[in-house]
Amino acid sequence: MGKTLGKGTFGKVKEALHLPTGEKVAVKIIDKNTIEDEDDKERILREVEIMKTVRHPNIIHLYEIIETDSKIFLVL
Repeated sequence: MGKTLGKGTFGKVKEALHLPTGEKVAVKIIDKNTIEDEDDKERILREVEIMKTVRHPNIIHLYEIIETDSKIFLVL
């Protein structure tokens, strides 16, 4: 992973290289410890579900979801 592209309420977005495709990607890193409210959990789950279904050249594509005990990594 490379430089930080941005910061949000639940974590950071970092630049990275997606090894299977060789494409430059963004990795949204969500810290599970910052998600305390049930509404926040719902909002994150809704975001992931929408990204899974949307296929459009002008909208970010979700390549992969990696989850650990403390973090969720969305490869975009």
